[in-house]
Amino acid sequence: MNETTETSSPNGTSETSETKTNIKEEWNGRTIYIPDGILDELEDTYLESQLKLRKAGQDEFKKNRHFYPLVVQFGLEALSDADDDEIQARLTEISDE
Repeated sequence: MNETTETSSPNGTSETSETKTNIKEEWNGRTIYIPDGILDELEDTYLESQLKLRKAGQDEFKKNRHFYPLVVQFGLEALSDADDDEIQARLTEISDE
């Protein structure tokens, strides 16, 4: 049996230990457009990451709360370390899709 603890948040909504905060209210949203090939890879990577974490004992791994921020953080780190040739090569790959 799963038990959740309900508390009141500063904005007056109730929160559970499972949901913590409503990210749609707390975070800034963005609409992005992604080529199908990258989107397929994104979905596969989400499922693979979820399985890795489940095997490591972490059951909660939400797409919006956990996965997308990780993708952006890892992507920002890789992009900031990339030189102009690497960036141009990726842009070429994207335009070929």
